[in-house]
Amino acid sequence: MRVPALVSAALILLSTTAARADGAAVSPIAPGPSGWKLQFTPYGWVPWVNGDAVIKGRSFSVSETPIQVLESLDFAWMSYMQARRGGLTLFSDVIYADVSNSDSFATSKTFSPHVSGTLGAALSADYRYWIVEAGAMYEINRWKLGHGPGETDTALELLAGGRYWHQELSVDVALAGTLTVDGLIISGSRAIAQSGGVDWIDPFIGARLHYIPAPGEEIIVRGDIGGFGWASKFTWQAMATYNWFLYQHGALTLDGYAGWRALYVDYEQGDGISRYEFDVLQQGPVLGITGRF
Repeated sequence: MRVPALVSAALILLSTTAARADGAAVSPIAPGPSGWKLQFTPYGWVPWVNGDAVIKGRSFSVSETPIQVLESLDFAWMSYMQARRGGLTLFSDVIYADVSNSDSFATSKTFSPHVSGTLGAALSADYRYWIVEAGAMYEINRWKLGHGPGETDTALELLAGGRYWHQELSVDVALAGTLTVDGLIISGSRAIAQSGGVDWIDPFIGARLHYIPAPGEEIIVRGDIGGFGWASKFTWQAMATYNWFLYQHGALTLDGYAGWRALYVDYEQGDGISRYEFDVLQQGPVLGITGRF
């Protein structure tokens, strides 16, 4: 599949800023209610994808490198938005990716525990998905950690929210002599295992840490866990970014950021030929630009 399944791209709720044009330090969260401060971040996330999937009861290994992801990608959109007032931050993160005719995304396993018969070799895969995240954070503490500017250079926020997943995954499989075709779509010499639209929402909780080592610089680390059997069995996310001041014009400030993000989910539904599973870890570099106003 082109662009990681669940990749691409997204979430990097990490991109906050740390400096004004004059170089003075800016606290991660402005003290007291001073009006809403907005932030918009378009970004790119190109991860390694590894795990397992079951479509129509057939098992596949999932493995793709960032290069393979880019080669298969038709279209992707990734963006993060937040609105902050005092210690409260509302946020959303949107990832959409459309990958087609990937000959590297899915590999047939040598066995299929859910459907009897030989599984033919996987020839290509199409994958389309949304990951939409929304929630809130609240700052609970600030302190002086190092030699950063100001009386405090570190802030900690707790967060909670929900992550919506939509997946459409299909794999073309070569017809094998003993292949059980129940639930598959036959097309010429191929059988297509097609999931159709699969949707679920995972609640999650976590924390975000800001550290300002110097004027115009900021390091942000975020982690969350979720699922808890509500929809997926378990999901977690971790990310870290380095953010730096780029440019200011009037009320608009631009910051760049680069970092690393990892997102894991273990979801399953159905039985027999209707069974669908997605147990996949995506991790890789993220790069973007943040506009604050």
